[in-house]
Amino acid sequence: MARDKKDTTKDFIYENENAKVNPFWFQVMVHGKRVTKRGFRTRGEAKKARAALLTELSKGDYIEPSRMTYGAYFKLWLDARRNISESTRDMYWSYFRTHIDDEIGDIPLHRLSALHIESLVNSCRDKGLADETVKRVFSTVNASLNAAEKKDIISKNVANKIEKPTVKRVERPIWKTETIQQFFKDSKGASRYWVAAYIAVMTGMRQGEILGLKWSDIDLKQGLIQVRRNLLKNKGKFDNLKTDKSRRVIAISDQIIKVLEEQKNLNAIEKEQLGDEYQDNDIVVSSSKGTPATATKVIVAWNTMQKKYKPDDEPTITFHDLRHTHASLLLQQGVHPKVVSERLGHSTITITLDTYSHLMPNMQADAARDLDKLISMD
Repeated sequence: MARDKKDTTKDFIYENENAKVNPFWFQVMVHGKRVTKRGFRTRGEAKKARAALLTELSKGDYIEPSRMTYGAYFKLWLDARRNISESTRDMYWSYFRTHIDDEIGDIPLHRLSALHIESLVNSCRDKGLADETVKRVFSTVNASLNAAEKKDIISKNVANKIEKPTVKRVERPIWKTETIQQFFKDSKGASRYWVAAYIAVMTGMRQGEILGLKWSDIDLKQGLIQVRRNLLKNKGKFDNLKTDKSRRVIAISDQIIKVLEEQKNLNAIEKEQLGDEYQDNDIVVSSSKGTPATATKVIVAWNTMQKKYKPDDEPTITFHDLRHTHASLLLQQGVHPKVVSERLGHSTITITLDTYSHLMPNMQADAARDLDKLISMD
């Protein structure tokens, strides 16, 4: 029979003398009920956990699992997160509202099982969702349950017991170099949003980052762009980038500097013509009135330009594929993957290598030929 050593230090921490590991535990009263927390390696760890729980109780932040559905918990968890961008918060909420809530939202949190999570994943697949979407739905649930486990709201994250959804790698289509060059020559002036596409292919920036770009972020003399913010999709609101990797400096060429100078002159002309009607937001890519451009209008303009100027033998590509095109062109020119990763704002170089691994065999062959030239036996 397990024996618990009495608390003799008046810190309300107890020790199970028969436990070989993690013997310390404590109890607190929650809504008139005694709640026990076990499994602490040292008295200090238990004391710290008890103090944190009492702080949550005093603030009203403590969640009693037996009274909480997963849906109610998810809303509280998402609302409490302070270290994520608004766009990430919107993404989590969209996945919950669209795919998660109907499946597991009403299940009591402490009764949620691995079978429930597996059923959710299968339901997403049955609806024909893309592998990437299924993976993100799962990741959303997994992140919320990891937080619940960390806060001792649940004993274990049941999502860790199932096989995580994977994404079958699909090589993104890119155009030949000569096609890219000719396309942007021919289509220049066809749309006020041509410049957005050109910035994408020349810098690898994401669409939201391009639409959030301000003139104060650009040093035309030094040839540098500071990527600092994102325009929330079709909301007209800016959101500062949260991570060090996404906030980055991108070097730009003389060619794109010239295009940006032309764009700056165009913005100044429109401002002068409209006078007080012009809303000066310092935005590089804007509407004719100076207001933020919408993602939808930029994509429509891109698709329209493709229909008119793309050669028939080239695939139709998305606006986001311009980012992949930028990375592919650099890698094919022998630019180091770390530099490409920095320009793209990837969190790790591993992401870059995994995404563009299909280009690596060609790069290795080129490296082998270059080595032959350096160390020739002829």
